Amino acid sequence: MATWTYADGEAKRKDFMVFWITDGSTTNITKDKLEIIGKGVEDMPISMNPETEESQDVLGNNNYDITGYAESMTVDPTNVSGESKYAQKIDTLMEERATLSDLRLKYLCVKRYKTDSTGNMRAWVQEGVVELGDFAGGLKGVSATHTVHYVGDRTLGAVNPTTMTFTADGASLSE
Repeated sequence: MATWTYADGEAKRKDFMVFWITDGSTTNITKDKLEIIGKGVEDMPISMNPETEESQDVLGNNNYDITGYAESMTVDPTNVSGESKYAQKIDTLMEERATLSDLRLKYLCVKRYKTDSTGNMRAWVQEGVVELGDFAGGLKGVSATHTVHYVGDRTLGAVNPTTMTFTADGASLSE
């Protein structure tokens, strides 16, 4: 298991990157199958949305447990452009009023500020369901605001910063 080191100083927002995996694969992820999300996006937080249980015992003691998370990421705005395959994908999903499995996309999240001894960056792959939101917007262009609801388990691993190849934890480099 890798030992992870944090970069000195405060991590900047640009040091946490989210990529769309263009071919939908969760294996053999390489640079040519990735498109970064964020150009023109003003806000893109990942909300943890904890699932909680509150109770009180017979003595009046309050209990509060977090039983899980329903993570989501709002992408606001995504401006439709000829340079972004991801924006084009979201535009097509809106155009077709996509539902069910057509809204499932794969994402790679990368922490540039957290590396192992070889310089590989901490990362994970996860599937997300795209909830389509507002379309067209104001005077700054055609926007396609949406929320990604992450589903299933994350596959934790590392990304080589040069090749952007993802290797899952426990996988050998030859896999």
